[in-house]
Parts: sequence; C-alpha cells; structure tokens
Amino acid sequence: MHTRRPIIIANWKLNGGLDLLCTSVASFIGKHHEAEIVVCPPYIYIREMLNFLRHSEVFIGSQNVSKFESGAYTGETSAQMLKEAGCEFCLIGHSERRSMFRENNASCQIKVARALANKLTPVLCIGENEEQRDNQVTKDVLTRQLEESLEGIELTGDDICIAYEPVWAIGTGNAASPEIAQEVHQFIRQELTCLYGAETAQKIRLLYGGSVNKNNAKDLLSQQDIDGLLVGGASLDPDHFLAICQQATIQAEAQLV
Repeated sequence: MHTRRPIIIANWKLNGGLDLLCTSVASFIGKHHEAEIVVCPPYIYIREMLNFLRHSEVFIGSQNVSKFESGAYTGETSAQMLKEAGCEFCLIGHSERRSMFRENNASCQIKVARALANKLTPVLCIGENEEQRDNQVTKDVLTRQLEESLEGIELTGDDICIAYEPVWAIGTGNAASPEIAQEVHQFIRQELTCLYGAETAQKIRLLYGGSVNKNNAKDLLSQQDIDGLLVGGASLDPDHFLAICQQATIQAEAQLV
C-alpha cells in the first residue's frame, strides 16, 4: 500500500456568503484529521476564512492564480499575493476555467511555474470532455495536457498535485466508476513516471474530481492510485463534506497500520 497522505480539497466556486462557508468547515476547528483538508473559497473570503480557521488544521487554497507576476493587469491576483494572504494551494486549469475563460495548457504551464516559485502547491486539473471520451481519445488528451502544462518544470513530487476531473462528470451526478477512475489515475502516474521518473511520480498525489459525494468517496479513495478528492457542490453541505473527509481519514489511518 502506498503512503501518500490522502487529501480532500473543497472547491467552493462562486458560492457564499461567508456565513455559509464558515458553517461548512466549523466542525474541523480544534480537531485532528489524518487526511489533509483544503478549502478554496472565493478570493474575497480568503482572509476571513484564514482567521476563522486559525485553530484548525485546514489549509486554504485559491481557485485560480494569475499567470502574470505583476503589472497593469486589472482584476488579476498573483501567486506572491496569494502566498502573502496565507494560501498554501491553488487550483490551476480547472475545466470551468478552460471552457469559460479560454485557459489552455500554455497558460497552465506559466501558472504552475509561478505557483512553485512562490511556494504554493499547484493542483493541476486535467480531464477530457464527453466528445473526447466517446471518441476514445482520453489518454491522448491527458498526455498532451500533462506534457504541455508541465513543460520545462522540475518537480520533486511533494510539490504538486494532479486532479483528474472528467468534464462529463462535473455537476452531472454521473461520477466515473472507481474502476474507471483508477484506470485513468494509473495511466496518469505512468505518464508522470515517463516525465519525471518513478521515484518522483510515486510521490505526486493524484485526485479525482467530478460528482464526488459521501456515497462514492470510500470506493474512490480505496483505489491504489487515487490519493484524494476535489469536491465541488458537496463541499457546501457541512455534514456531507465532513462525511467525505472522514472517509479520507479512515483511509489515512489504514495506511498507518
């Protein structure tokens, strides 16, 4: 059994307000969890969430990061700013960013580099859409996303996470089966092995995202190459999100036996 620490990331997207978000994570204050818990609130709530969670082990992440370091880029937030604000993680290349804001592999590569340079852990999101899945080119799509988004970037393995989020599963309620998800995650780790060698690839945590809920979390986390979950809508329900995190803690404790 691998020893990568399970990680659960809540992507709150454009949801709020602050009372709802605080309620969603209130149960984590003062409690220890073997799994690593990260919440990614809207930018405007990052400082408030850090203050609210100061007596918890929960980490704060950003839903995005600018590809620019500084300058006249209205509305952008740099990796340095996010780090100074208290963020430890940042999502990069989420499918919604790719589809709605024309983010591509080239911009993801710049963002990954910016994040690493500022000691942020990038969570690089990759995945195929329904048409690509139907045309059976999933592996080709993932290979291209990995190669182009990580081109020229050196990794140790502990400094990045990769989130597989099949676009056809996000918000549809139709999650990939644990078996299919494991097959894809195994392929991703093989590709990372080709890029960085086995030692580094075995350290990189791979997450699944796409209609994750408390009913499928256990089976997904029990797969050999699935090290965590990127949770969307379910993370806004306090009891639901806690149940998912508890499954991850059980998985983490099993690794310690």
